[in-house]
Amino acid sequence: MGSTESFGESALAASELDAACALVAEAGWNQTAADWRIFLDLGAVFALHSSDGRLAATAATLPYPSGLGWISMVLVGGTWRRRGLATRLLERCIEQLHAQGMVPVLDATPAGRAVYRPLGFRDGWPIQRWRRAAPDSRAAVPAATRFAPTTAPRAAPAAPLRAAPWPAVLALDAAAFGCNRAPLLDRLRQRSGAFACSIGQGERLRGFLLGRDGRAATQFGPIVADDEDTACLLVAHALARVATPIVVDALERHERFAAWLAAQGFERERPYTRMALGGDPLFGDAARTLAIAGPELG
Repeated sequence: MGSTESFGESALAASELDAACALVAEAGWNQTAADWRIFLDLGAVFALHSSDGRLAATAATLPYPSGLGWISMVLVGGTWRRRGLATRLLERCIEQLHAQGMVPVLDATPAGRAVYRPLGFRDGWPIQRWRRAAPDSRAAVPAATRFAPTTAPRAAPAAPLRAAPWPAVLALDAAAFGCNRAPLLDRLRQRSGAFACSIGQGERLRGFLLGRDGRAATQFGPIVADDEDTACLLVAHALARVATPIVVDALERHERFAAWLAAQGFERERPYTRMALGGDPLFGDAARTLAIAGPELG
């Protein structure tokens, strides 16, 4: 296959989900077909195909009502790397979002950040991914710290999310993220029913936790809370109900929350940086955003 091969661009078809999931697995990422469907239904997925019709590369956009548009799922198959395909699709995503009057936003790895900064993307929140192995494959965590915060919070224990009024959850998330993203959160609610939880009474929520199943780990997030102690109680509730590896993408500013995660057996995996092109990268409420939904969703 020569370096002069041309690649045709089109929207990713639903019939190509298996091929898209294969790109995810090759990269070692965590997304599933259900994640791809979020972009197909709520955003857009651009795809490049080789001359023989194989899926070579992807990139996705996910618009939000605030005028922000996420860029993610930039994947290139190993056979076709180092041919400028990722840059081509990134530029395509930026072009589409600008045409819609939206500010492009993404959560970048250190390697990605080095690519995006020369394009004009500005740094926002530093984010740290934490990972905990499945219970039967990690060193035992002392029972006293496994499912309890390291401090003595005033908040009541977490309860299953179904006990909370859904409009109150959407309102709290909108205040933290910067807009109402009900379609996305509704999908996460459906995928995290076994462990999603909240703290508070009636319309006065102090915090909530959603998440989703993944290819290699369960993602906890978003986690929105009035304080770090409340976030610890939310995660403690969820930990007791999940037997898979777990990842949490937490804002670096919450040091006590990070120390508590480490006490539960989580380990730092990789950093991310939230970045925006032509807009304020520090949107949202960092004080109440303990963990994001994931770098692909914001």
